[in-house]
Amino acid sequence: MLRSRTLWVCTLAIALAGAAPPANADVVWSVDPAGSTVTLSAPELIVAKVAGTIPIASGKVVTAGGLAVPSRVDVVLQAAALTTHDAKRDADLRGDHFFDVARYPQIMFDSDRVRATGPRTFSIDGRLTMRGVTRPITFDAHATGVRGGANGKRRVHYDAVGRFRRSDYGMTYARGVVGNVVKLSVTIEAVD
Repeated sequence: MLRSRTLWVCTLAIALAGAAPPANADVVWSVDPAGSTVTLSAPELIVAKVAGTIPIASGKVVTAGGLAVPSRVDVVLQAAALTTHDAKRDADLRGDHFFDVARYPQIMFDSDRVRATGPRTFSIDGRLTMRGVTRPITFDAHATGVRGGANGKRRVHYDAVGRFRRSDYGMTYARGVVGNVVKLSVTIEAVD
């Protein structure tokens, strides 16, 4: 009797304790290049500001469960497809004085750390690699949330802004004519 009572108490204790609740599994979102882009802008002496776009070739965003704020962001840009909608300027920017896309057709960003700054705002510290040089960069970002999409796929949208000095990447041509600080405005649409 004592033995069966002990077995019953142990079984009840295990059942009440249960297993630890499962942690939210990471969700890997694929960046949708059709809905994502990077705009760069720099001040220029003759005109107020020159702006161009660089398409996103691929990327991934990792979140914990269904949360919108990411834990990791990695993106590859098509530097060779950079455009300012001015053929001569585009040729200059793609040339070896600036992005040197013949040798470095891609620009890469890999996150190191994401810090929440509000319910849907966060800061992303990472590494920007272009022209064979890797430097740290920080983006201030926000998420608009997770929503359902076609075919049962969920979508998430992010906007982020960061800045780099072009001279840090060996782009020293036309100093005094083109500003050294370049602003990157990023829009990412991703699907799970």
